[in-house]
Amino acid sequence: MSEKARHGVLKLMNEELDRRIGGISLPSLIVIEGPNDSGKSVLSYQIIYGALSMGLKVCLISSEGGGRIIVKNMESLSFNVKRHYLAGYLHVIPFYVKDTKWRPEYSKIIMEMLIAYINAKAGRFDFFVVDSLTVFVTGGDQEDILTFLSRLRMISEKNSVSMVFTVHPYALTQETLIRIRSLADAHFLLSIKEVGDKIFKTMQVLKIRGASKSSSQTISFDVDPAFGIKILPYTQVKV
Repeated sequence: MSEKARHGVLKLMNEELDRRIGGISLPSLIVIEGPNDSGKSVLSYQIIYGALSMGLKVCLISSEGGGRIIVKNMESLSFNVKRHYLAGYLHVIPFYVKDTKWRPEYSKIIMEMLIAYINAKAGRFDFFVVDSLTVFVTGGDQEDILTFLSRLRMISEKNSVSMVFTVHPYALTQETLIRIRSLADAHFLLSIKEVGDKIFKTMQVLKIRGASKSSSQTISFDVDPAFGIKILPYTQVKV
């Protein structure tokens, strides 16, 4: 991929979301933080779709399943990525732990393996997406986690590749979360809100380096099969 594309501005291919956010400068380290069912994977899919639409090559390391499952999930949200997958522009690596008694030392081993893989493949891909980072860091030493993320940051800067991580806040200490947020170029905090009998999701755009729009804003949204993330008007979510 050309250096021009790697250093461009990422649009998410969602007209309303792009209007609100204003694009993300590349390369970037992007952190998507939130509890279960808050829309982390969907937002990561939206970013992947935007990257693929720019002609960038994406490697997704997913706890949601392999390539066929991911393509099916994305196409169910109208992200048409099958041709990108078949052409090798979207590469999916499934990662999950099954029937294994988890030990804290496993986290360090897995983090080292992930660093080695991304470092080896940084010349092949323009984007690395880890969904979810929680799987890799749960039970790990907090200093090891920070070292791991700092090394990934160095790989990103050295090779001009972008990275996306989704993470559950419960997996990390508050101090570690603060440090991770400071490392990020873009930080999205997702949550689930309940107002009366209505339940909806919110996206706090806490930081976007080089954004043309204000990065301090809260966006209410829902997940719509027609086009992924659907921004909700204020009148639909106010008390």
